[in-house]
Amino acid sequence: MSAEDLIQETFTALLGQDRIFPRDLPPAVVLMNAMHSEASNLRERETTGAINHFVDVSEIVSDDADEAAATGVFVIPRAEVTPERIISGQELFNQLMNSLANEPDLQDLAVAWGMEMTGQEAADSLGWDMKQYEAARKRLNRRLKDMKENEK
Repeated sequence: MSAEDLIQETFTALLGQDRIFPRDLPPAVVLMNAMHSEASNLRERETTGAINHFVDVSEIVSDDADEAAATGVFVIPRAEVTPERIISGQELFNQLMNSLANEPDLQDLAVAWGMEMTGQEAADSLGWDMKQYEAARKRLNRRLKDMKENEK
């Protein structure tokens, strides 16, 4: 946020009566304290808010029209984004999807995990009960463990 944005937000908050403007204090003191408070609130929102400004998020979309619904979300910290890591991540994702080609249930679960769904959310979105989810989770974990061991 630039200084002009901070001033604009402060004036908007004061004029919109979101912030109190005490009549017994000089306007410069009120503006300075309100700007300090707005800046502090902004810093706190950036560190504790739902959106992390220090990561890049990109979608992995299949080229096949039948698999267009199978999209995943790929999150990497900005400091670690390199072309090599992007290519490596895409290759690993493609390798995983190819190894699960004959098991669409496990593909769906892998995509749900890629979208950072919890177990209950994934089961609900896939129309499974928790027993089906647990069975698929165990199979997928075994498959991922095998992939990791083969990578070494």
